[in-house]
Amino acid sequence: MAGGRAGLAHVDVSTGEFRVTEMEAPEVTAALEQLGAREVLCAATVKLEATGALRTELDGWIFTFDQAERSLREHYKLLTLDGCGLEDRRLAVGAAGAILHYLKDTQKAALDHLDRPSYYDRAEAMILDSVTVRNLELLEPIFPAELGGQKEACLLGIIDQTLTGMGGRLLRARLLRPSMRVEEIERRLEAVEELARETILRGELRKVLAQILDLERLLAKVTIGTANPRDVLGLGRSLEKVPELREKAAAFRLAPVFDEVAEVRERILAAIADTPPVNLADGGTIRAGCHPELDELRDISRNSRQYVAQLETRERARTGIQSLKVRFNNVFGYYIEVSKANTHLVPDDYERKQTLVNAERYTTPELKELERKILAAEEKILGLEREIFAQVRAFAASHAVRIRATAAGVAEIDVTAALAQVAAENRYVRPRFSETGEMRILGGRHPVIERLTEREAARFIPNDLYLSEKEFIAIITGPNMGGKSTYLRQAALIAVLAQAGSFVPAESALLPVIDRVFTRIGASDNLARGRSTFMVEMTETAVILNTATARSLIVLDEIGRGTATYDGLALAWAVIEHIHDRTRAKTLFATHYHELTVLAEQMEGVRNLRVSVKEAGDQIIFLRKVEPGAADRSYGIEVARLAALPASVIERAREVLELHEKSEQVVTEELTPGARPHPVQISLFEPVNWEIAERIRKLKIDELRPIEALKLLSELQEELKR
Repeated sequence: MAGGRAGLAHVDVSTGEFRVTEMEAPEVTAALEQLGAREVLCAATVKLEATGALRTELDGWIFTFDQAERSLREHYKLLTLDGCGLEDRRLAVGAAGAILHYLKDTQKAALDHLDRPSYYDRAEAMILDSVTVRNLELLEPIFPAELGGQKEACLLGIIDQTLTGMGGRLLRARLLRPSMRVEEIERRLEAVEELARETILRGELRKVLAQILDLERLLAKVTIGTANPRDVLGLGRSLEKVPELREKAAAFRLAPVFDEVAEVRERILAAIADTPPVNLADGGTIRAGCHPELDELRDISRNSRQYVAQLETRERARTGIQSLKVRFNNVFGYYIEVSKANTHLVPDDYERKQTLVNAERYTTPELKELERKILAAEEKILGLEREIFAQVRAFAASHAVRIRATAAGVAEIDVTAALAQVAAENRYVRPRFSETGEMRILGGRHPVIERLTEREAARFIPNDLYLSEKEFIAIITGPNMGGKSTYLRQAALIAVLAQAGSFVPAESALLPVIDRVFTRIGASDNLARGRSTFMVEMTETAVILNTATARSLIVLDEIGRGTATYDGLALAWAVIEHIHDRTRAKTLFATHYHELTVLAEQMEGVRNLRVSVKEAGDQIIFLRKVEPGAADRSYGIEVARLAALPASVIERAREVLELHEKSEQVVTEELTPGARPHPVQISLFEPVNWEIAERIRKLKIDELRPIEALKLLSELQEELKR
């Protein structure tokens, strides 16, 4: 870190991905949370907020530019780092060099599988902080236990129909870093549209993809030297499917071009057996016919008894000694045993090995050679297999760059085919992008809730949304359980999906390019850090107001509900004014403060939306339809009744509500000159004797005599006692 800025490098050792960037120092913690880093390297002097990752402190000199730049150039054998996009990126170079230094010190293995560090600009992608990722349930549901561990209870679970490991990682990365480059987004959408239309081609591609293992992770094991025989065979068999994938993809106009790496595939499949063991020491790794000497040794090992019997037959015929035997013991090994009566027939090339009472034991050069081969066969077999396997693994590792490029091409096809499959199955449409900042969604749906309601044989109610440069703030009122939060989230999810290169759940969608999505949804506290629910709410709101731009999308749900009614109303009012007058970001603001709806009359950029309900007697029906206008009630008591609160509590709540609605009127003239007074939901601790308060308000104090005042006080006191 230097001058208020920081360099950030991140590497996935399992795949070799190595990327670097620079940013403002306060943004580092959020960036680390978004990456899901498991271990963070930093100098001891650097202060970082807790991210949940293991913190490892390194000496400061490791992060210096000179040290890091030299280390990177030497490792990648480069004259300059400019080709990696690191020219004049001294902080990024320092971070990348520190990671490389740490890996060399801890991995104790070759790091040839690591990509060259590539620089990326965070401004090229939509920024989604950890709060937004959690609130929108992009990767996992907020309450997974309540959903029974359903995979599809989050956005990734809905759209992840990838069939390869590298495809799944690429989709996840795009979801967390949606592109802001319209040309790139349109290219991805064009490819998805083509495969969504070509059903047969998509099915054929996915059938081949299902047979390809995780090339990136297998390659990482190969280059690090931890790949076992089955890993290497898996790499070879996966590469074997690449020509077929490439052939079928030839009919796919926007398919990426990738290398088959044929020599690696052929070398692996020619060397590794069809069913190799996990452990080299178990033997049987190398295919028969791959190595002549290995085949001979295996033959000897398998047929040693037969070879001994053949030698015995030959020696009987040569010597004429029919009782001659070839035997073995652990002390003398293999020997030829001849009885004392036949020793005169022993040939000259026999070498005496041991004398017994009734026999002599001999050996011959041929028997010695056979013994050497038999006894050494197993050891030599394992040694040769290790040697051949190491050569094959090293050969594959030497082509790591090409294999990674192939893996990237396969991942690209996998993600495109998966998103096309999702679009076809779920009636998603291709989004269009507006140059004027207009946001027009017709029949928008929440992708996760839609799927869950379908499983329950229910129907999801789609809704429209329109925001523009002139009307960019929507205040949404309506009952609890009416669908306000769903409406907010689905707009944000549609924006994220579109910029990630996916079709979206809507009848049509015209969207601006969003630079950041901010969410403030739900209530939570952080007691470990001494933060109450309201403090967390205000902290998150502060981040939004201090960071959002006119190209951002802000989703706010119930701002100000964690404090007293009038405090919360005042804060919510001021937040809307700030966004309207300064930030001018596209904003969806759900609230139960109905007083805020008057802002639509005062500010040209604000419009009111409400979630409609239908009343039938004392029952309400949630229509979950969003329409223009402001709601006049929140129906909180009806929702409480649905939650099975005791009937006495519900009845008393209705009495208190009626009393308060009669007694309290908030005059909004100071906030909105000329506006009519509006009823407010006041605190339950306000005085309820509104008749007495009204009598006091109407008193003309200057005309009241002392005796009249005393009499009046006495009457009021008696009335209060009653």
